[in-house]
Amino acid sequence: MRSSDLLVLAAYFAALGWIGWRTATASKHKDSERDLLLGDRQIPWWAVLLSVLGSEISALTFVGVPARAYTGNWTYLQVTMGAIGGRYLVSRFFVPAFYRHNVVSIYEFLLRRYGPWTRNVAVVVFLFARVLMSGVRLGAGALIVHLALNIPLHLAIVVTALVGLVFCATGGVKAVVWTEVLQVSVMFLGALCALGVLLWNTRGLSPGPIQVLDFSTDPKLEFTVWAALFGTTLTNAAIFGTDYDMVQRMLTARNSRQSGRAVLGSALAEIPIISLFLAIGTLLRVYYTAHPDPGLPESANKVFGYFIIHQLPAGLCGLLVAAVISVLLSSYESALTSLAGSFTVDLYRSFFPEREPRHYLWVTRAATLGFALLLLAVAIWCSSVEQILTLGLEIGTYFYGALLAVFGLALALPESRPAGWDRWTAGVAMPVSILTVMYVKSLGGLAFPWFVSLGTVTAGLLIWLPQKLFSKAPAAP
Repeated sequence: MRSSDLLVLAAYFAALGWIGWRTATASKHKDSERDLLLGDRQIPWWAVLLSVLGSEISALTFVGVPARAYTGNWTYLQVTMGAIGGRYLVSRFFVPAFYRHNVVSIYEFLLRRYGPWTRNVAVVVFLFARVLMSGVRLGAGALIVHLALNIPLHLAIVVTALVGLVFCATGGVKAVVWTEVLQVSVMFLGALCALGVLLWNTRGLSPGPIQVLDFSTDPKLEFTVWAALFGTTLTNAAIFGTDYDMVQRMLTARNSRQSGRAVLGSALAEIPIISLFLAIGTLLRVYYTAHPDPGLPESANKVFGYFIIHQLPAGLCGLLVAAVISVLLSSYESALTSLAGSFTVDLYRSFFPEREPRHYLWVTRAATLGFALLLLAVAIWCSSVEQILTLGLEIGTYFYGALLAVFGLALALPESRPAGWDRWTAGVAMPVSILTVMYVKSLGGLAFPWFVSLGTVTAGLLIWLPQKLFSKAPAAP
């Protein structure tokens, strides 16, 4: 990288640091665990929307989506259909319930509906799933940092993880949300600039045939219209309704109406953003077909990073690297705050109640450090995986169906209904559902967008049937 690129990077980090410092010091209740995890619910809806995008897009979008479109395949765009349907369900049913119960962690809702056993199992499922998914995202983003700074890949992962850790441990979710506003803005600006350069250098060249829709009914195919309409809809409902990493952003809004507006708006914003990165991938193929480069990496995951470093003019290269770091830090920071928050509120508090607020604040910060080390280990493990986009999307589908069934039944049944068999069966159903999905995965007959549907049905039946068969009907009045 040239000196002008490094100056752009320095200016970006200076702005990032200033925002983090301002939000960390301006809080009226900065010694409060609730402020650390919810930002005192004073974040405007548009900032929540950008924060949700920052948490969701991640470096997988920057690295994996152009790599997929590099072969002329745009079928990944179909997932936006399911995103809109799934997030509508979340804004309509999940978010109002969380605000009505005034929870700090969404798993408090399960505690009130099922009891501690089910809540604890759900928390463990979330922690395990989120560590794996966010570790993959960290490894994906570090690929471009490694190319940009010309440092070893593992060192790039460590440096990025340390920078994100500082923001989470000091400013909490409020600092994360406002830095994510900057990060998403830089990401979008950088991607637009890259697209502009590619359009200029490929003018007059044909991209060739591009496949956008796939109406195939083969359940082994990952991105089809039917998988998007049904499988991806449930997957989005699960991600945005049961994953604390995503829901934590929504709970920082002033009320449930603004929170619902943010989550539904994020689904609509996905359409132009995914289209932008798919267009970059297609134009990269056109560019390198017309301008062969013997140094071009064999891995499609590294082509966009290679183009950024070798073809973009001075200054603009620094902006694109800042954009990659933006989405990388955004998803990483949000994962750390949600993991530490859920661990402290849902697990630690239940075993060590009635402590001073400052005690829980420091436990949250210590947990942040512990989960940072776990994410680091996963990122190093997966950084060499070729199909990193598929891996990042697939891991969560093993777990989300179990969580969606538990939350869905809790929302569907009357809140006044006393707990019965589901108090115990819900906790058992989740691991059984996860193992069932993994077994079907090993058989190879079903693509991952359908795993959440399979897991939801499996866990739902295991919870509902004992309640139906063994619970005594109330006496007639």
